[in-house]
Amino acid sequence: MLFHLDLDAFYVSAERSVKKSLKGKPIVIGGRSDPYIFSKERLNRDIVFQNTGAFVSAVFIDKNKEKLPEYFNDNGKTRGIVTTSSYEARAYGIKTGMSISEAKRRCKNLIVIKPNHSLYHKLSQNLREYMSLHVPVIEQFSIDEFFCDLGGWISEKDIYPFATELQANINKKFGLPCSIGIAKSKWTAKLATEFAKPYGIKKIDDTDGFIKTVPIEKFPGIGKAMQKKLHKYKKFTLGDIKESKILLYSWGNSGKNIYNRVCGEDNEPVIEKIGRKSVGISRTFDAIINRKELIRRLFILSRHVVFMVSKLELVPTTISLSISYEHTNKRKQLTFNRLFNEHFLTSTVIQTFQELDQSSTNKVIKLSITLSNFIQKEKLNPSVLDIEKDLKHHSLMNVNLGLRKKYGIDILRSAKELL
Repeated sequence: MLFHLDLDAFYVSAERSVKKSLKGKPIVIGGRSDPYIFSKERLNRDIVFQNTGAFVSAVFIDKNKEKLPEYFNDNGKTRGIVTTSSYEARAYGIKTGMSISEAKRRCKNLIVIKPNHSLYHKLSQNLREYMSLHVPVIEQFSIDEFFCDLGGWISEKDIYPFATELQANINKKFGLPCSIGIAKSKWTAKLATEFAKPYGIKKIDDTDGFIKTVPIEKFPGIGKAMQKKLHKYKKFTLGDIKESKILLYSWGNSGKNIYNRVCGEDNEPVIEKIGRKSVGISRTFDAIINRKELIRRLFILSRHVVFMVSKLELVPTTISLSISYEHTNKRKQLTFNRLFNEHFLTSTVIQTFQELDQSSTNKVIKLSITLSNFIQKEKLNPSVLDIEKDLKHHSLMNVNLGLRKKYGIDILRSAKELL
């Protein structure tokens, strides 16, 4: 049997674990799209990488703590959205994605807390280490979700008592309530967890009976586009999908995967460790038409993503740049066989931006840089025309990395960023 463990309102629970006075109160953790990254002031900034799972995001933190009002205030406007809400706050209709201003209108005594990502990552890491002492195979799916394989470890008749004891011990030791779903397949277990919340356990013995009336929107991995497609064919429940094997299989691998997962026939194993498939950074902002400012921001984003891959000791071979305009998007991906370095990335990103950005009157609202297709450095086969200059730039990048690790990412910036 497999089980899926999901921490209930994790960020809120993490704050309560270090500040007991928050228990029982309506609380939200509010987030912003990094209001300081494009500042020309120097910040003492680092990155949180305690967890290195494929689905655990890296988070930039500022060691100089900002006051809460300043974090959410932007020229007199209240910025930010709800990233996590306590169950007490949810009673007021507050939910993830809602604006902070709307949440405060709904609940006058709402407590709004700025995210403390260092705390969240550290607790997640500590929890994983604790679980590894009690569960043989663990796959960290996100910062607050874990798949576990108990096959050959706990008999099926003992799995519910085992989950109950583990749940209680995690709450006692870490102050983190969690919910657990148990089933014979990963995705059925994950679905079961949604029906166990909050602080419950649900074991599925009859998959067909369980999924029969569940709306397709509740199943993990069925996105809005697939929902729309299924609705077109009058498929509204997971039971409808179960009865539509021929249809789903005719949609290729995506349809087959959904069908097999819904029916609990995917046979996907719990994988102890999954390497990162990509590392990226993106920022959304108020619409900008000034191209010099956009290029300045690309320099900043490039510096940050270089710090990420260098700290993780990854060697990328693909660069992807995405530009989101007010009414459209553009994206280009380039594969290369060169020794990775900051100079090469920045110049490639700027050149790609200028190639994609054909109309200087279109306002840009988001920029994204992603690095992927990581390989071992020994497998690189760079051109002799590039290797000499790339070695120099790579060596300089490593020196810069040492300084940035010690003094923060902003200790070394290009003149382009300050103009």
